[in-house]
Amino acid sequence: MNVLNEVISLYDSIGLKEMGSVKLMNRIDTKFLLTPQSLVSCLAAHINDYDVVEINNKRILSYFTTYYDTENLNMYHEHHNGKNRRFKIRYREYAESGDKFLEIKLKEKGRTHKMRVAVNGFEKHINGGDQLFVNSNTPYSADDLNPVLSTHFKRITLVNKATCERITIDLNVGFNNLNMSKSLDNCVIVEIKRNRDDIYSSFARTIKKHGYSPLSISKYCLGTIALNNDVKYNRFKPRLLSVNKLMAEEREMIALVG
Repeated sequence: MNVLNEVISLYDSIGLKEMGSVKLMNRIDTKFLLTPQSLVSCLAAHINDYDVVEINNKRILSYFTTYYDTENLNMYHEHHNGKNRRFKIRYREYAESGDKFLEIKLKEKGRTHKMRVAVNGFEKHINGGDQLFVNSNTPYSADDLNPVLSTHFKRITLVNKATCERITIDLNVGFNNLNMSKSLDNCVIVEIKRNRDDIYSSFARTIKKHGYSPLSISKYCLGTIALNNDVKYNRFKPRLLSVNKLMAEEREMIALVG
């Protein structure tokens, strides 16, 4: 983490207000799973290309999320089965800014559409005007939804100086529900967000040069699989094998260094 902090400190910084022009609520997403060591190498190659978001003198920020689904995990199964039009519903808290939102993410035809409303805090059940927000923008009834998974992680956000591109880098990802908790040890999730598929991403090119390919799986799906022994996940198996292999390789590297 010390090396990561040193590299991030070399980036120019921007605040939330300056990031407003690249919120990318309708976008193309590309995800990668990296080791922390590879991440540092990629970041070092792009110090002059991106700004880093800074809040209250912090550049590695804390996020807390609670996902909602039906009793039968219908939204998870829509993702697993590759349904073209699928949803995620969540409360998210941005710790440093204090902002809290109820968010809806719709994945359709390869694009991610995001909607959100500000809230005062997390609720066990979605109530009041938040119910109308869910009922009006999804095929689900808020009365049928319950909290099924919580996540916590640290995030670095980069904003391209020249094009409409934003990169989120999630570290120390942990999952928990009422029964157990697990963490995505020694793995980094990098998500490259652009408003058009034809926007060139030098950061993505650097990641690929390190031998990584895009990996399409969400934190919600990873956490659901990790905390539910009986959930169906056969379509995700190749991606899970990639996750497990990366985690094992990083553990071996840490043991050697140690």
